[in-house]
Amino acid sequence: MRMGTGFMRTLLRLLLFLGVACPRPAHGQAYYYPNGSTVADFTVVDIDGQTHQLYNYTAQGKYVLMDFFTLWCEPCQNTATYFAEFYQTYGCNGGDVICISLDYDTNTAADIEAYSDAYCGPWAHPPVVSGALALTDIFGVGTAPNYCLIGPDNTMINNFIWTVTSMGDLAAAFPANSVAPLACGVGVDEGTMRSAAFYPNPTTGPLSTQAQSSGAARIHVCDVHGVLLRSLMWQRTVDISALPSGFYTISLIGASGEVLGHQRILLLPDR
Repeated sequence: MRMGTGFMRTLLRLLLFLGVACPRPAHGQAYYYPNGSTVADFTVVDIDGQTHQLYNYTAQGKYVLMDFFTLWCEPCQNTATYFAEFYQTYGCNGGDVICISLDYDTNTAADIEAYSDAYCGPWAHPPVVSGALALTDIFGVGTAPNYCLIGPDNTMINNFIWTVTSMGDLAAAFPANSVAPLACGVGVDEGTMRSAAFYPNPTTGPLSTQAQSSGAARIHVCDVHGVLLRSLMWQRTVDISALPSGFYTISLIGASGEVLGHQRILLLPDR
């Protein structure tokens, strides 16, 4: 007897929920690609119509970092900002690593864009493939979220990167010195504040700009989760050295409270 599509999707959600809720035993990953195994080639198309082929990327010497997720998965929501931060920090797929999000379900582009807006923070959003259940089955993914890393030699380096409490946990999964940060050509920092960019970036704290305010009345400094840390009157110098080292977003705020632009800033330890 053939089961209806609705029943199968409900059953899948239940099984994935149990996988998320129940602790995994040590070395008990359910992947069909153990660490060190060769991953077969695959091709997927994201919601923007862009094609992603594994062997095309690895032939260029690139690493591929994959995020298997679902929109309703709370751990996925909690870690989405770190994956997006990594994506933007390492070049928005223009550098040494390709980032791809794979949705277990068949959500619409509007649903996925709403999810990204809600949970990816102020970073550029990684490409998302919807309806990726077939690839999920090929990989043998049994929990969500599942971050896994494939090397340029098509070898599975890490089939279950967890726990993820910061972008650093994702970066730590790579071999030492294998990938380098790179400006993101499509990121909000490069695209929306060219007329009032603060420098130097990275910085040890003091920032300056030679640009005019471009209509800005205030400057907001937020953390990676979008939490407002500082609200200042527009000025050409900003000092964030009192904050812990890490990534922050500076936003220009107009007189009516509208956001005029963003810029990502990396604050380095003051040595």
